[in-house]
Parts: sequence; structure tokens; C-alpha cells
Amino acid sequence: MTAAAEFASLMHEDATTQRLVRVGGWTVWLLGSTIAVLLLLDRPVPWMHVTLNLGAGFMGGASLLLGRWGRKRLAALVLVWGVWCIVSLVATVNGGIRGPNLLNYPVLIVVSGWVLGVRSTLWLVGATGVLFLFFIWGDLNGWMPPARYGNRLAYVAYFSGILGLTAAATLLSRRGYQRNVVEAQRTAQHLAAREAELRKLLRAVEQSPESVVITDLQERIEYVNDAFVRRTGHAREEVLGQPSALWSNNGMAPAEHERLRDALARGETWAGELINRRKDGSEVAESVVIAPIRQPDGQLSHYVELKQDITERRRAAAEIHRLAHSDLLTGLPNRLALTKRLEGLQGRPGRPVAQVHALLLLDMDRFTTFNDARGNEMGDRLLRAVARRLDGLLPAQGLLVRVAGDEFAIVLQGLGPDVVHAGRQVLAFADTVLGSLQQPLQLEGDAEGVRMSASLGVTLYPQSGSDGVHDALRRASTALHQAKELGGGRAAFFEQGMAEAAEQRFRTERELRHAIEAEELRLYLQSQVDGEGRITGAEVLVRWQHPERGLVPPVAFIPVAEESDLIVALGDWVIARACVLLASPPLRERGLRLSVNVSTRQFRDAGFVPRLRAVLEQTGADPARLTLEVTEGLLMDDFDDAAEKMRALVALGVEFSLDDFGTGYSSLAYLKRLPIRELKIDKSFVQDAPTDANDAALVEAILRVADRFGLRVVAEGVESAVQADLLRQWAPGILCQGYWFGRPEPAPDWVRRRGEPQPAGQGVARSEAQGL
Repeated sequence: MTAAAEFASLMHEDATTQRLVRVGGWTVWLLGSTIAVLLLLDRPVPWMHVTLNLGAGFMGGASLLLGRWGRKRLAALVLVWGVWCIVSLVATVNGGIRGPNLLNYPVLIVVSGWVLGVRSTLWLVGATGVLFLFFIWGDLNGWMPPARYGNRLAYVAYFSGILGLTAAATLLSRRGYQRNVVEAQRTAQHLAAREAELRKLLRAVEQSPESVVITDLQERIEYVNDAFVRRTGHAREEVLGQPSALWSNNGMAPAEHERLRDALARGETWAGELINRRKDGSEVAESVVIAPIRQPDGQLSHYVELKQDITERRRAAAEIHRLAHSDLLTGLPNRLALTKRLEGLQGRPGRPVAQVHALLLLDMDRFTTFNDARGNEMGDRLLRAVARRLDGLLPAQGLLVRVAGDEFAIVLQGLGPDVVHAGRQVLAFADTVLGSLQQPLQLEGDAEGVRMSASLGVTLYPQSGSDGVHDALRRASTALHQAKELGGGRAAFFEQGMAEAAEQRFRTERELRHAIEAEELRLYLQSQVDGEGRITGAEVLVRWQHPERGLVPPVAFIPVAEESDLIVALGDWVIARACVLLASPPLRERGLRLSVNVSTRQFRDAGFVPRLRAVLEQTGADPARLTLEVTEGLLMDDFDDAAEKMRALVALGVEFSLDDFGTGYSSLAYLKRLPIRELKIDKSFVQDAPTDANDAALVEAILRVADRFGLRVVAEGVESAVQADLLRQWAPGILCQGYWFGRPEPAPDWVRRRGEPQPAGQGVARSEAQGL
């Protein structure tokens, strides 16, 4: 650094020097002027001394002006060297070494040290030393004039000025020194804090779990932290000074590497994911950020690479993707994968279909029965065996999916543009699938094998440019439902009529749900009469008073309710209204009974018994006059649960009737093991009994069994006098129900017309029955 630069730095950094120049300038100007004026009082006037002191004052004034003009360096030079020259002339003419002016030099040296710096002060000390040698030499040779102390006031002023300047320089120096000490302490504290921060940052970088690499602008490694060493297996000595690309850019495509270099050349940050290799050759997936490091002046000096190990995260993401798109039980793709595949095959709106594909939905027949009989574990093994069997039949471009439960889906791709030809291919494949499934399936841990049948719903896809995934699934599901209704073990190709039927079922379900809440249902009763024609009770039936379609018969909505959860709410509504009727005075006083059909789903509901008990308590109905009609199918689903519920209700007084008796295959076992009080002969036997010897024999057998077990018998579907007379001939105590004795009619009308007491032996007139 030059003297001028050093001075500029000092003047910029320490305001003390500037104040010292101003104080010195004012002191020299005032002191020189004052001494010059005082010397004018001497006689004779010492004009040389007056002139020299005025010259010293001029130097002080010039220093002040230069300082005001911003020429601080020149001001200091004028103050120190100008005054030194004047003082040296004064000292020479005033006795040299013996004169009174030598005090100026220590003061000038001190001031020079503050305002001009080390180099100028050393020059000043050297010049003063040479001058003093000259004074001594001149004094020894007698060349120096005698010292002059004539004007004492001038001497006092000179001495006072020197003392004042010395004191000012000392005090200003001390103040500057103290301020410098405080600033140095503050700087030291700041440096200590910065050092602590740097140590903390160094520890953070060194102990970071992520790899940190610092390279020069040529991308040669200058630093790696411990995480890099642990992760890569390379020692620091192996990588320092080596190109970073050997360890940091493996697996990067040339184009991507070029984009990285371009980003760094522009001073930008680059981020991406790389597959690198450890020293042992194993792969590690890393998320990498490469950023430039800039100096305070903005110049790039290094690059830093921050690398995070994402191997486990990638593995977890892959596992999540697999779980999201796969079925855990069979390992097949799941419904989400099916949807994505169909989306990929979807047509484009406004364009003709170039390639026809097919969607097949497969559902195992009676899988629930197998699962209940053999257990869930065997059911899972069966599903895995089915998956293996279907996978073996799948063509190269096909997709096999487990949709849910025992339902699978198959997608056949690229069947060509001809719809007819595609349909034939699909049906041929469906026959192959059904035939293959009829062969024994080998289950894990079961050497016997299992034979199962399945139902298939088939549709072509896409059928138009706007045909969507959900449309195809809906069509296939509708066709599958049709195959199930036809008895299973077959394939059904979607037809437009199926969609209309499905839409009708959906609309009926939606409106029926509203009908239950809006009290649109109506109770109907059909009389049951004894052998003498007296009404003993009635079967409770339900009709739907639709606001637009009028009175809807049960055949139009009961099957829909049974396929959904609505049958529970519907059944509870019927039982509640039936109990209200039982508690009404006309039925209570005559002791009439009511029979209510109970669906399988309703009876199996866990809350059925508590709800019925609560209804009986709330309505005050007599449980002994309530008969619940159940079917053999209800008993087959879960015999133990059904038996337990029946015994709980029998304990309350409720009676049970076995409906459609004779149509099953294990009825006698139920009569023996369950608290059945009544048998109801199916109308198919009753109607043909007078003309068909086989039906007559079956009816007679049922009556003998009922007599043996002491059961009440109700014959339904009695529509003629011949049928009624024949039944009474076989069993005088039989109860009959049918159009011959009365059609179903609204409950209020039935109560009004049948609720009045009838004389014994007065039956229901045939004409009255026909009128109903």
C-alpha cells in the first residue's frame, strides 16, 4: 500500500486525525499571528522573526483552507512539513541548539505520527536529527547566533501554544486510542462470534448426514465431508483433486449434463436426481443440488454439491406404487390399474373407433357359501388358485385384475376394428375361461381340489369416441348381473335392454329409499280362514303408493330392496305398522293374528331382535298374536345364529312359520331342531293338488308331518272351492289363504270390514270373495 493510500485509509477510518489537523492548523495560525504581533512591540522590531512567525501562521491557515476544500493529505503535509521548515529557520536564527524553539520538534513528530503515518514520521525524525547535528556542529564552531529571549510575552505565548498543542494532541490521541481500543474489542468480539459461527457451520457441514462436496471452477474436488466418505466408501485422499463427475454425475444423460454445465456457467443453481455408484459397485439414488459460491465482489470461486440419499425413499415410493396398483392377496393388478389401462384404450371424441377391445367381469358362483363352509383362509387360497388359472389363459396383450372380493376383470386388447369379429373372439375366450374354471382347482394344502363355476359379464370397449371407463364398467357389471340371474356358470354379453333394466333398478332403489322416509308405503292384508270359514288372522303385505306411477305391486320393488340394504328398513317399517294394527281394539278384541314375512338380510341383522322387542313394548302389541314367516334359505345361511334369535323371540311369545314348505331339501331337520309353530304349504302344490296325483301326495305327506309334530298348517294360493274342499277333507283344522277367500286389501279397509265379530259357522261368501 502506498503512503497516499495508507493516509487515505487512516483518514477514512479515524476521524481523530482530521480533528487533529484542524486543531493544529488553528493553533499554528493563532500562535504564529500572536507572536508576530507581540514582536512588533520590541525595539528595535525584529522583522525577520516577525516575518517567520507570520509564515508559520500562514502555514496553519493554509492547512485549514486545504482541509475545508477536502485536500486532507495536502493539509496535513503543509501543517507538518511547512511548520517544520518555518520552525527550523526560526531555530537557526535564534541560537540553534541553545534557542527556545526546540520544543516544536517533539510536538511536530507526535502530530506527524497521527496525521501522516509511519513513513512520513520517520522521514520527519530523520530530517530533525540531521538538523540537530547541524545545530550542534554550528554551535561547536561558533557559527550560530546567540539565543534571543527579549520579548517575554511572545515567549509566554509561544510556550503556552506549544503546551496547548501538545495537550490537544495528547488528549485527542488518547481519545482516539481509547476509541480504537473499544473498536478493537468490538471487532475482536465480532470476530470471535464469526469464528464461533464458522466453527458451528463447519461442524454442521462436517457432521451433516447429507454429502457435501466443494469443487473449484474446473469442477475438481477440494472438500468432501464425512457423509460423502461413508456413503461412497472412498477415502478423502482418493477424491481430492479429482473431477467431481467421476463420483457425482454417474447415470446422467449427456444432454442433461450439458444443461447442468450451462446452468453453472450462468451462475445458476441446478437440481436433479442421479443414480451414482459406491466404491463396492452398488447403486445409490441421490437428490443433488449444485450451487455456485460467490466472493464478496460477486465473482464465482467454487461450486458446492449437496447430495441426499433417496434410495430408501425411492424404494418406498416404488412399494407404495406397487401397493396402490396391485392386489396383496393374489399379486394381480387392482381396480386402479384396470381404470388406468381402460383410460389408455379410450377413444377420441368425434373420431371412429380404430381398434375394439373387450372387458370381461368374472364373479365366482356361490363363493360366499364356500367361504363360510371352509373358512376365510381356504377362501383366500381359492382366490389365488383362480388367479393362477386365469393368468395362464391370458393372451400376451391382456390384463388380469382382481377387482374386489371374488370378482376379477380381464381386458383383451387389439381385437380389430370389426365389432362382430371381436365379439366372436371374446365369446370364444369366455367359453375357454368358463371351461377351464370347471376343472378342479388345486388349493394350497388341499389335495382333493375344488370345482367352482363362475359368471361372466362381457362388453366391447370403446363403443364410440365418447365411451368412457365407467360406462364400460357399468355395462360389464350389468351383463354380469344378468349372467347371475340366469343361474350362473355362463357368460352374458351386454345388450341395450340390460342397461335399461339396470337403470330401472337403480331408479326404483333411489325412489324406494325416499318412499320409506316419505310414508308412501301402504299395508295390505290377506285373510286366513279356518275350516268353518271364520277369519283367524291375515298375512301382512306391502304396496307402494307411488306419486306418479300409482299403486306399485311388491314384485316391482321387493327384489330391488332385497339386493340392497333397503330391505332392512322396509321390513322394520312393515313390522312396526303390523304391531300397531295388532294393538288396535278390533284385532285385539277378536284375538286375530298377523303374519309378517321376514327377509334373510333383515333377520340376520344384529339389531333385529332388540328392535322387535322395542316395537312390541312401544306399541303394546301381544307377541303371541304375531307370526314371523321365514324361509329355509334364511336358516341355511347361519343356522346357529338363526336358532339363537328364534329362541329369543319365542321366549317373548312370538311364533314362527316356515314359509314355502316343501320346496327345500332339509325341512324335516328344521322342524326337529327349531321352534317352528306353523307350516305354510307353497301355492304351487295347492293349486295342482286336485288334478296332479304327485302334488296331492306331497300335500297329504306335509299334512301328516305337521300332525305328527303338532304344527298349525296354512295353505296359500287357494283359488277355488275344489281346492278348499279337498284341503279340508284331508285336514279339517287347516287354515286357508287365497283369492277364493279374499284378495289383499288396504289394512284400514280390512280392519273395518273384518274387524266386527262374526257368528260361528258363517264363512266368507264366494260372491264377496270374487268381488274383492
